[in-house]
Amino acid sequence: MPDHPSGRLRPVAVCIVGAGPGGASVLERLLANVPELLGDRPLHIHVVDPYPPGAGRVWRRAQSPLLWANSLAADITLFTDEASTIEGPIRPGPSLAEWAADRARELDEGRGSDELAPFAVELAACTPTSFPSRPLLSAYLAWFFRASVAGAPANVRVLVHQTVVVDVTDGPRRQRVHLAGRRPPLQVDAVIMAQGHLDVEPSPDEREQIRFARRHGLAYIPTGYTADLDLDALRPGEPVLVRGIGLAFVDLMVRLSHGRGGAFERDAEGVLHYRPSGREPLLLAASRRGVPYRSKTGYAWSGERPPLPRHFTVAAAREATDLWPLILRELAGAHYHRLFTAHRERTTMDWAEFDAEFEAAEDPDEVVARAVPDPADRFDPERLDRPVQGRRFADEGTLQDWMFTHIEGDLARRHDSGYSQDLAVIHALLSVYGVLLRLQDGGEGGAQSLAQLPRLLGFFSYLASGPPGPRLEEMLALARAGVVRFLGEDVTITADEEAGGWWASSPTVPTARVRTRALVEARLPEPSLARTRDALLRRLAARGDASADPSGRLATRAGDRRLVDARGAVHPDRFAVGHGVAGGAGSAGFSRPRFDAPSFRVNDALARNVLDHVRTVDPTAERAVDGAADRTGARTGRRPGAPSGDRLELVTGASQ
Repeated sequence: MPDHPSGRLRPVAVCIVGAGPGGASVLERLLANVPELLGDRPLHIHVVDPYPPGAGRVWRRAQSPLLWANSLAADITLFTDEASTIEGPIRPGPSLAEWAADRARELDEGRGSDELAPFAVELAACTPTSFPSRPLLSAYLAWFFRASVAGAPANVRVLVHQTVVVDVTDGPRRQRVHLAGRRPPLQVDAVIMAQGHLDVEPSPDEREQIRFARRHGLAYIPTGYTADLDLDALRPGEPVLVRGIGLAFVDLMVRLSHGRGGAFERDAEGVLHYRPSGREPLLLAASRRGVPYRSKTGYAWSGERPPLPRHFTVAAAREATDLWPLILRELAGAHYHRLFTAHRERTTMDWAEFDAEFEAAEDPDEVVARAVPDPADRFDPERLDRPVQGRRFADEGTLQDWMFTHIEGDLARRHDSGYSQDLAVIHALLSVYGVLLRLQDGGEGGAQSLAQLPRLLGFFSYLASGPPGPRLEEMLALARAGVVRFLGEDVTITADEEAGGWWASSPTVPTARVRTRALVEARLPEPSLARTRDALLRRLAARGDASADPSGRLATRAGDRRLVDARGAVHPDRFAVGHGVAGGAGSAGFSRPRFDAPSFRVNDALARNVLDHVRTVDPTAERAVDGAADRTGARTGRRPGAPSGDRLELVTGASQ
C-alpha cells in the first residue's frame, strides 16, 4: 500500500451513533478485528451519544438506585467467550458478578477506585443471583467501554462526542456526520447507527387520548421510558388506570411506592408487607393477559444443557410453512429433556424411551400423559401464556384472591430448582431467537421470521424477561395493601365524554366496571421510523435516504446491514444495528456468558463488514477534517485519570 504524500497513511474513520451497550459491543468488536483486517493503518473511531459511553441513556448512572436490572448479575456480560460462534477473535472478560467481586475485594483492600466508593455496600452484597441496581450496571458498562478502548491497537484513536447526531449526508468522498453544537461536520468513511430505545411521537390513539385529557382536565401519560416520566399528576389515593403489567409497570410501581416514601417489611413468618406513606395512588392493572410477567428465576443453571437448536434449526425453518408449531416443538423438547434428565423421579420412563415415542407419536399428549404423571410438570404453552383464560369471578375480591395465589405460585416455582425445566424453556427461547436472526441475516425466510418476531418477543418477554423475584413479591405486598388492584384479562378501556373520564372493564369480572381520571400507558413505545423523535432518523426518512422495514425500524440489507433507502437502493457507507433502529439483533448489547449470544454474532459480523469496507479507501486521498481540536474549536483530551497508553479521548463541543 503506498504511503500518503505526507509520509503517513491517511487515517480511515468510522462513526458509531449510540454509546449504549449495543454501540459499546460494536466498538469492542471493531477493536478486536482491527489487527487482522486493517493491519497498522490508522483508524479513528468517533462514538457519539449525549449519555455516558457504555451505559447510554437506559443504563446511565444518573437514575434512582431503586430501579434494578432484570437480569441476574451472573447473566450479564459484554465479553465474547469460548461458546461464541463468531469469525473474529474471542476476547473473554468478567461477567458483572465476577467484576463486582473483584471491585469489592479492591475496595476492601483499599485499592479501589474512588468512582466506585458509593457502590461499596452493593458490591459487597452482590452475588451471582443478585439483581444489580441500574447505577451499578452503569458502572460495569462504563468500565467495559474503557477497558475495551484501553486494549485498542496503537493505530486506533477513539473519540467520544457527548452530543447528538442531527444528520448524515454524502460528501465528495466521505460521509459527513453533523453534530449538534459543532461545526464543521465529522468526515468519516462509514457510519454505524446503533441507537437503542428511542422516543417517538404519540400514536394516533395516544394523540386522541391527549386531546380527551385536555378537554376534561384529566391526567394522561403516553408510552415512554418509565424512569424519565413525570408522575406528579398522579395524585395520592386516586385510582390510576395502568395499561400494561410488564417491566414498565414494575418501574412505575417502584417509583410510586418506594419513591414516595413507602416501606416494605417482613413479619415473623417471613411474609413481605407494605407500609404505605399515604402518598401512593391506587394502581389499577389492566392488560391482555391480566397477570404480571413471570418472575425471573432465582437460581443458577447446573448440569447438562438441552441440545439446542434441535427442532427449530435454520434448515427446518427454511422448509416450514408456519414457524410457530416448530418453535413450540423446540420449547417442548428442551422442557422434557431437562425434566427427564434432571428430575427423573417425576417421570415413568427414561429420556431415550420418551424421546423416541414423543417424536414418533401421532398424539404426543397421550405419551406425555403416560410418562409425566403430574400435570404441573407438563409443557402447556396455552396455560403458560394465558392463565386467566376463560375464568369468571363473581366479584373483584374473588379475582384478587385468585391473583394472590397465582403470584405466590409463580414466585415459589421460579425460585425452586426442582422446576428447572422452566429455565430450559427460557434457554430454548433464546435459541429460537438466534435462529430467527440467522434467517434474517442470511436473507432466508426473512418475511416469515419478521412476522413471527412480535409474537415470539411478546411470549419471551412474558415468560423469560419478567421482573426480579423480589419485585414481584413487592407487587404482591402492594396488592394485599390495596395499592395495586388487578382488573382481569382482555381489559377494555373507553373514553367517556359525558362522564369526563375513562372506563375499564374485563370479561373476567363481568359485573365490575371502574372509572378514573388518570391513565398511564405502562409500556415502551414501539420503534417507528415514521414517528421517531431522533433528529438523524427523521432527516434521513424525510429525504428518502432511509426506509422502514415491517417492524417500523430502519430497513437494512440482509447479510451486511447496510441501509436501504426509499427507492430500494443500498448505501455503501451506512450501516445499522440494534433494537431502536434495525430489528432486534444486538438490542440488549449484553447477554448471558457462554451462551453464544446472537447479538455478539451480529455485532462481530457487522464490525468485520465495516472494516473490510474502510480498508478499501484510497490511502492517498485528500485528508479531510476528522475531529482534531485545532480544526473544530472543540476541546479534546485524555479521559481524566486514564492510564498510560489509553486510546480514549473526550471531545466536548461548544454547546456542551
